[in-house]
Amino acid sequence: MNVDRNQRIRALVKIAVDILRRTDRYNLTLTDGSRYRGWDFRHNELSLTLRLRMDVDDRPSTLIIKHNGKRVLIAEWTTGGFTRRSYSPGSWEAMLRRCERMPALAGS
Repeated sequence: MNVDRNQRIRALVKIAVDILRRTDRYNLTLTDGSRYRGWDFRHNELSLTLRLRMDVDDRPSTLIIKHNGKRVLIAEWTTGGFTRRSYSPGSWEAMLRRCERMPALAGS
């Protein structure tokens, strides 16, 4: 069961990252000097955010998916693999898969 859950999370993360990579990215420097590259996507009640840390060697990344303002998936990883996963299954998964097939993103 835990293996199925991990595979499902990985598949959802891959879909979300594929969507986000087709959107515009931005660079962010925080007041403490840390540098991030970021991507955001919103469609109706679905929101995706990806932050990639640029100024450290293992380049930790954080993906947050929200549905109706509630966090339904949080995934953090480095070059060594996942370091944190939080997942709440629901109808948002079908919405994410529909967004993956959006014609507006296909040509990006």
